[in-house]
Amino acid sequence: MPVYKFQKNDVYINTLRAYPEIKYRVYNGTASYNNTPNISGSFTGSIRCTDPGSINLFELNVDRGTDAAAAYDREIGVSGVLDTGLIYQFMVKDGNRLGFSSVSSTAFNAGRPGDVFIGEYPYTASITREYYSTVTPRVVSPVITETETGGITVSSSGSVSHIRALKNTLNHYVYLSPFYEYSSSLHTLASRDFEDCELSLINVPTIFYGSKIKPGTIKLDFYVTGTLVGTLEDKNRNGVLYQTGPTDSPGSGSTAGVVLYSEGFVVLTGSWDISTGPHNEDYGTSYTYPNWINYMASLPGSIKAPLSSFMLNMSGTTKTQTMTVFASAPKGELNQSNNPTFVDYFTGSFGTTSSVAYVQNQSLGIKNVVSSAYNSPAASFARTTYVSKIGLYDKNMNLIAIAKPATPIKKTDNRDFTFKIELDI
Repeated sequence: MPVYKFQKNDVYINTLRAYPEIKYRVYNGTASYNNTPNISGSFTGSIRCTDPGSINLFELNVDRGTDAAAAYDREIGVSGVLDTGLIYQFMVKDGNRLGFSSVSSTAFNAGRPGDVFIGEYPYTASITREYYSTVTPRVVSPVITETETGGITVSSSGSVSHIRALKNTLNHYVYLSPFYEYSSSLHTLASRDFEDCELSLINVPTIFYGSKIKPGTIKLDFYVTGTLVGTLEDKNRNGVLYQTGPTDSPGSGSTAGVVLYSEGFVVLTGSWDISTGPHNEDYGTSYTYPNWINYMASLPGSIKAPLSSFMLNMSGTTKTQTMTVFASAPKGELNQSNNPTFVDYFTGSFGTTSSVAYVQNQSLGIKNVVSSAYNSPAASFARTTYVSKIGLYDKNMNLIAIAKPATPIKKTDNRDFTFKIELDI
């Protein structure tokens, strides 16, 4: 088997950047990601083990359900690891102190050598929405009291809301637009402060869009009884969302929020009525009419808002490392084959035969496969092979990839080829 070493300009490493389209629809307390249907399996009600609006991070336990009959009846390899019918991870505590990040150090240290720590699949991710009223606390301080002996007790732990946690991030993007400022007086309707104004925060997990949301591609559509009543778009590609349609809807052209493309957050503050008719929808807020604060109000599931539906469109950004190699088949080479059909078989092809063995004739001629217009005479002989596979090896001669053309490539002495092969790495 001939082996050739790649030269300096035969291997290229590139980054392929793609912008996959994302469509996320919310209606009546349920969501759908890229029109994914909910398919029932043979052993579970959802073959993907999650609802249509979520992504199964590792696509494990596909069409798997808990085997009630077999559960706890048998163990898998290690004592304490039960066969429940589902795939799940486990780890035995030993001297290397390796454990799951979901297991606290206190629980890990309390375990004894040989104890089994287990996890649970599937891991899922979905788009979520948080509503903040004017009185929703952005920061809750802990309650700390000092005892008579000089010690302290913490009777209530504090917390920081997600919108407050994004304060520095929002202020960082002020160079793009003053509408990013956490405390600003530039709002189109009134002075506003994220610390005490009414708003909605939409969180898009990274798995939905990759490294970042492509700027300018986000589009929010608000429907009432199937009619489009409002559209938000980033028309200036700076992250500020303007109401762009319909042209006759109230508030057209106004600013309703901002987008954090790298972080995957949408902050909505538009509180005006974007409809033209009377409405009395329960959005779970102080507003009973459609506005941008109520966008995706039915996402949590407890709020139905049956007259309203929402569509979120955007494009993600993914980067894939690719390796392009050029494998050459030079002239005058690669014209020998070990395939038995390469030689010309005929009566008497075996040099020696007996009842216990046979020996092939070592002087068999190469079969002439050159096409001729006549049965006789045959066409002039030319050594011909067919390239059907190309193997790629590392420096230690380990086979790492095999490339196959759609059909075998005819190779003669006077022909040379260069095969372009691309690999995702």
